[in-house]
Amino acid sequence: MNKEKITIAFITPLMIIGGAESYIINKCEWLLAHGFNVIVISEGGENVAHLPKGTLHIQHEGISLPPLVFTKNQYTDFKKKFAALLLEHNIDVIEAHNSYPIVHVVSVYKETKIPFCLNVLSELSYSRNPLLKIITKKLNEFGLFYLLTPQMNQFIERASMSKLNPGIIPIPVKPIHIKDTNTHYKYILSVSRLSRDKDYVRYLIQDFYELYKENKVSRDYKLIIVGDGNLYHELNEIATAINTEGSTEIIKLKGTVVGRDLEILYQNCTMFAGMGTTLLLAASCGKPSIIAGFTPETNKLAWGFWGENNLDANIIAISSPKERGSVSFQLAIKTIIESDVRRQSAGTAASEMFKQNYDYDSIMKLWKEEYIRISEVFKLNGSRIENSLKYYNFYIHFYRLVRRAVKIVKV
Repeated sequence: MNKEKITIAFITPLMIIGGAESYIINKCEWLLAHGFNVIVISEGGENVAHLPKGTLHIQHEGISLPPLVFTKNQYTDFKKKFAALLLEHNIDVIEAHNSYPIVHVVSVYKETKIPFCLNVLSELSYSRNPLLKIITKKLNEFGLFYLLTPQMNQFIERASMSKLNPGIIPIPVKPIHIKDTNTHYKYILSVSRLSRDKDYVRYLIQDFYELYKENKVSRDYKLIIVGDGNLYHELNEIATAINTEGSTEIIKLKGTVVGRDLEILYQNCTMFAGMGTTLLLAASCGKPSIIAGFTPETNKLAWGFWGENNLDANIIAISSPKERGSVSFQLAIKTIIESDVRRQSAGTAASEMFKQNYDYDSIMKLWKEEYIRISEVFKLNGSRIENSLKYYNFYIHFYRLVRRAVKIVKV
């Protein structure tokens, strides 16, 4: 690449409040500060307002949706507009995310010829997306497939029944700088998008209430849940019922909190429970951080405190009960609130693990090198990549026919 400014486009489903969206914001900020042009294409959301100054956001309806929700003519029209949008902005490299942005990027590659890669931010997509599995296998051959942790690769290899060799680059997390921490506040914090893959929150609420009823020490504490999503109202009803029964506010769902207000919640919490980027942010503050699970087999339990196991550098969520030992959220919380020594040791372990493995600048320098490498891969192998993907639209057509046949049989 010899251009004065390289243009990177992130194509992602939505820019709502969540770890994946924070990931994009952090990358945009570093790239802009180091001379890149940055474009984000999504269907919009609350976090668009928090993209750093200089980022161009383009709202493109349908980018988060699977091709099968369109009719054949609708999808042809969608692809035509999408390809024109990409070409209009002179993009050098596309970083496309799952589940469906990468599907659409591949569908128009023949028209755009823009170098791209797949960066998977949630492995759960592979449980229900055969198109993603096909793309992954193809891009894996050319070194255009990226993940956040080796653990994610184990899950995807099982789901796709293929041996894969992804580029693994950790999450670039900007640490929260501690200011004026108030140790008088006593609360357990969890921050997440309240969706089915974060259903650990339900069990966290239930376990905390059991602890509250049984343990006098715990009655000085609250559980604060930050986040929004399709489970918000259901979980809020559970919290309201608990608070009514206890005649006081025991569980607080705060909805969307951003910026300095969210940083203050991290700074002042006693401990944290969660996964992914939010777990790492808590660790950056030196907070004891319970690792949660995101599958039905793992989301009912606490899987240790992040940083206390040497393997934690590559584990930011739990997908399989085989990965490590577990206890109830109730017991995990109890060990922290009953012992200042335990709280300090778990918090120190989290902070040290974060500092050693998640340096923001070092990780983004790796990405800078990878964007340049991706462009070179397409210069050398563009025709081979296009040939490898030439039957991709047939796969979409075939899958559409299969889905239609299944619906007819069910009727």
